[in-house]
Amino acid sequence: MNILIIDDHPLFIDGISHVLNGLSEKTHIIKATSGVTAIEQLALDIDFDLILLDLNMPDLGGISLLQRFKADELCVPVVIISSEEQAGLIRETLDWGVMGFIPKSYSSEKILNALTTVLEGNIYIPESVQVLLSRLASYSKSDCQMQAIQKSGITNKQMEVLNLLAQGHSNEKISTILHRTEHTVKSHVSVLFQVLGAKNRTECVKIAEKRGLLS
Repeated sequence: MNILIIDDHPLFIDGISHVLNGLSEKTHIIKATSGVTAIEQLALDIDFDLILLDLNMPDLGGISLLQRFKADELCVPVVIISSEEQAGLIRETLDWGVMGFIPKSYSSEKILNALTTVLEGNIYIPESVQVLLSRLASYSKSDCQMQAIQKSGITNKQMEVLNLLAQGHSNEKISTILHRTEHTVKSHVSVLFQVLGAKNRTECVKIAEKRGLLS
């Protein structure tokens, strides 16, 4: 098994190399302490089975290398081993096709288990990182929704009515929930129809969902 380790800390490479021997009896480690060296190694006639990549490299960063791998249509599983914990950056690496993310704080046993998962064709993401990515997705969705609402010109009170409309409530029920008169609710619904170009309640909700106004 040929494994390319791309990390600018030789001491870390030496340490992880000993761990990787647990993957196979015949593990051949190729070391690259810079992005440029990594590109040179990949240009050689070596059939790599796995690439371990640190994100913070001095010359050619991890993201740049991932972009290069994708452009070259590299068919080798890439796993990030990093102390980096920024959800946005981790999400970006996944978008560029990495098969796993392993914190450098992991024990030898955890690293081997994670890499085995990847070599079996699966993506490995620690539970703690999954939580971060979930929060990032939630924040991004909220930001997009807020921008859509501001762009639409719909007021906060009209959004309250729209959300209840989407839940299938009648004007009478909405007026009870919001403690407003039914006449006021009808006025808000009429404005929503006009703003969204809808002819009925069902169409109003569908258009609002399509425009990203409803979560």
